[in-house]
Amino acid sequence: MKIKEAIEIINGSTSTVLAKESNGFLHMYRRDFKVHANWFLEMPIDVTNWDSICSDWDCLSNIEPQDLARVMDVIQRLLDTPVEERFPEKKYRLRWIDDQGHCKNYLNLNSNGAWVFMDDEIYAEIFTESELEQLKKDNPRLAPAIDAMKEPAEDKDDE
Repeated sequence: MKIKEAIEIINGSTSTVLAKESNGFLHMYRRDFKVHANWFLEMPIDVTNWDSICSDWDCLSNIEPQDLARVMDVIQRLLDTPVEERFPEKKYRLRWIDDQGHCKNYLNLNSNGAWVFMDDEIYAEIFTESELEQLKKDNPRLAPAIDAMKEPAEDKDDE
């Protein structure tokens, strides 16, 4: 489970709990609190066990029992997820270094395994970090070029 997914589940399926991520922590609050300093659970996003999760049960008033159970279930699912899988994988386009004119040139890998140019980033293929690592492993001579051409792709789904 990804951190973003956990937040969406908690915020979408509970009526009395609000989850937020900030500064490397996942915080659970009573939904109607106006001040978000009063969390009842604070979880470092890279935690691997319950011992590292802080609780402040004084801030638990007016939390519905089923909402608390849902939060605990989601936290357990996060703990069961390896840390590296909790975050969206970075995505990149491969931008050809020698741009000509006002066009940006991007490299795509077609269905035949041949590299082709795209002059519009809208149509440029987006590669995940692991896909690029596999490309470098399969083509070690191209690894430096792939590293030089990586351009972060802003994926609207991850925002």
